[in-house]
Amino acid sequence: MFKNCLFIALLIIISHSAFANSNGDTTIPKKRYDTKRLTGKTITLDGVPDEEAWNLVEWGGDFTQWQPNEGKAPSQPTRFKILYDNKFLYVAYDCIDSTPKLIEKRLGRRDDFPGDFVEINIDSYHDLRTGFSFTTSASGVRGDEFISNNGNNWDENWNPIWFAKTAVNKHGWTAEIKIPLSQLRYGNEKEKVWGIQVMRRIFRKEERSTWQFIPQSTGVWNSNFGELHGLNDIPFHRQVEVAPYVTAQADVYKKEPGNPFADGTDVKLTGGVDGKVAVTNDLILDFTVNPDFGQVEADPSQVRIDGFQNFFEERRPFFIESRNIFEYQLTGSEAGGDYDSDLLFYSRRIGGSPHGFP
Repeated sequence: MFKNCLFIALLIIISHSAFANSNGDTTIPKKRYDTKRLTGKTITLDGVPDEEAWNLVEWGGDFTQWQPNEGKAPSQPTRFKILYDNKFLYVAYDCIDSTPKLIEKRLGRRDDFPGDFVEINIDSYHDLRTGFSFTTSASGVRGDEFISNNGNNWDENWNPIWFAKTAVNKHGWTAEIKIPLSQLRYGNEKEKVWGIQVMRRIFRKEERSTWQFIPQSTGVWNSNFGELHGLNDIPFHRQVEVAPYVTAQADVYKKEPGNPFADGTDVKLTGGVDGKVAVTNDLILDFTVNPDFGQVEADPSQVRIDGFQNFFEERRPFFIESRNIFEYQLTGSEAGGDYDSDLLFYSRRIGGSPHGFP
């Protein structure tokens, strides 16, 4: 009887510990940054935050190492400022570096995340589960990801419209970014509170430091973000994006006498459209007509000799939007990319060539 009671007590302790761990470490207070509305002043996006408008708010800082020496002070300090107006959210970074010659300014394609970079994660829903990530490297390469499942899923295929500029100086490097509010999703509250996290990477040390310290042992991310206050009366932006396309194809070959289907010339004209319309602040209608793989980034080459078909990631914008809805972790299988879950819905089969003909 005593052994059974002891076993039950241990199960309760373990379960309580796991529950607390899944919801983050509540002993670390959440940081707060207060922003202000930009009125009567302008910001020139040149990578140098020297405009008078930036004096409206204070610098946020006091970062903590996330890796490799978790909890320690970073080797180089980092600061940021945030402003907003009726259309944009503005962020300025000051990445101080005692040896600016060692700043890694690698070039790369979008979402390559090369060299030194700084990023901001924004939980504009403030649901403590999802968010939008905007990364800017010292060389000016942009990266963006949609975060879901409390930081366990990062979708690099999300490509919003936003702007960024960087500049290197004798004290390190600086950056300015401008994010259209239409690219974010938020509620209709008059006074909004968003979750935010800012991270900096120093490439030569493989050091990452964060504004809001989140121990890696907690296993969470979005739910422990710091908070952004001061967002008041942001208007509703009726986002409307339409991307039509038209493709033409002409094949010329030797004519076959007596064959009306082989007259020497084949002409094919196809078209389609992708669209996005904001119904409300947090409800978006996406639609597509005849989606075409030729309008997006080409697939990487793959060769298989085992008889099984290759897996290719979805890249068409319509099917990427809110893709996390169809992601389920049932068996721990890998669906490709950063999604370590079961792919119950494979959208690449939609719009593909028929497997048979009548």
